[in-house]
Amino acid sequence: MFFLNQLMKYLFLSISITFFIYSNQSFGSEANQIEKIEDYLNGIQSLEAEIVQIDQYGTQKSGVIKLKKPGKLRIEYKDQKADHLILASHGILAIIDYGSNAEPLRFPINETPLKYLSNNELDLLDPSISSKIYTLENQVSLKITEIDKNYGSGMIILKFVADPISIIGWDIPLNDKQKTEIKLKNLRINSDIKDDLFYVSAELMKFYNKINE
Repeated sequence: MFFLNQLMKYLFLSISITFFIYSNQSFGSEANQIEKIEDYLNGIQSLEAEIVQIDQYGTQKSGVIKLKKPGKLRIEYKDQKADHLILASHGILAIIDYGSNAEPLRFPINETPLKYLSNNELDLLDPSISSKIYTLENQVSLKITEIDKNYGSGMIILKFVADPISIIGWDIPLNDKQKTEIKLKNLRINSDIKDDLFYVSAELMKFYNKINE
């Protein structure tokens, strides 16, 4: 449980979960909305963006995210007070804090809500999850909840502009009242991203060399 709490601390969310009022406007029925979002997400093979992360205390950090399917993720923070890296490949997600001598945390990415962004084929009608749509004007939120959750909240709320559809961020709830929020800026979809940016073993070696200097 400690490692999951650390993941949620580093990864995403602010003070209350805001659900959008469901409407039947231009994005269509709920079933059509879910289908459009599934098609959109499955069409993403890579993603790059600047991020603003807001934690459960309202503290903001800036950084960059690079994602390449399947299962590759890199989040770097620009804040000098937050010299840490979140990195995933080959099924393992690691959190490396270069400002500390603490052992990097490692665990399966499929045990985190990030799997809904990094997996190659997302099935929003999978019986193991519940998918709910909330809309307000031209913004849409998709709440994905694991029915038989094993760790943490088992939930992620993906946020989109509806027309044309484009992801703008996500929330990961810590509990009923707290969340970590990620906002995306300058989004680039399906650009060429080199695989060597995602080598967990190389970054771990860099970390161990640093603390043994």
